[in-house]
Amino acid sequence: MHKFYLIKKTETQGDDFFLDFGMDRDKYKDIIVDYITVDDNVFEYIFDSLTWIPCMNPAFPGNPKQVGINEIGITLFDEHSASSLTSIFTAWRDLFKNGPSVIKKLIYYHEYTDDDILSFDRDDTIEKFEKNIYISKQLYDGKFYLYHCGI
Repeated sequence: MHKFYLIKKTETQGDDFFLDFGMDRDKYKDIIVDYITVDDNVFEYIFDSLTWIPCMNPAFPGNPKQVGINEIGITLFDEHSASSLTSIFTAWRDLFKNGPSVIKKLIYYHEYTDDDILSFDRDDTIEKFEKNIYISKQLYDGKFYLYHCGI
């Protein structure tokens, strides 16, 4: 499960803050504004497009800028990420509106079982994308971060 936290920016958020936040979010409840999860199957389905988003990597000193979400680690998004995040989640939402009620993607092997098929509920996914779009739009004014915790 991939977790996204919309958090308020504060003057005391140095390098250690973002690592500490990932380990003990309960300690920072007062700055968490919103929260959403994205199922691993959905994340894997849309992953390629998530590698286009400008972001920061709080796992390294100075939160270096990079492009592309950390699938297994933490990623930090700010106002520079807002446009890409909003556009990408909007595009996927609009695309999935045309899909069947259960979205499936075969993991291509010569022989496969039902376990090799990624599947997820279209309507639930669209609802989560709507919320992710709303959260991403909050980044535009520079008062928030979107903190992603990968699997």
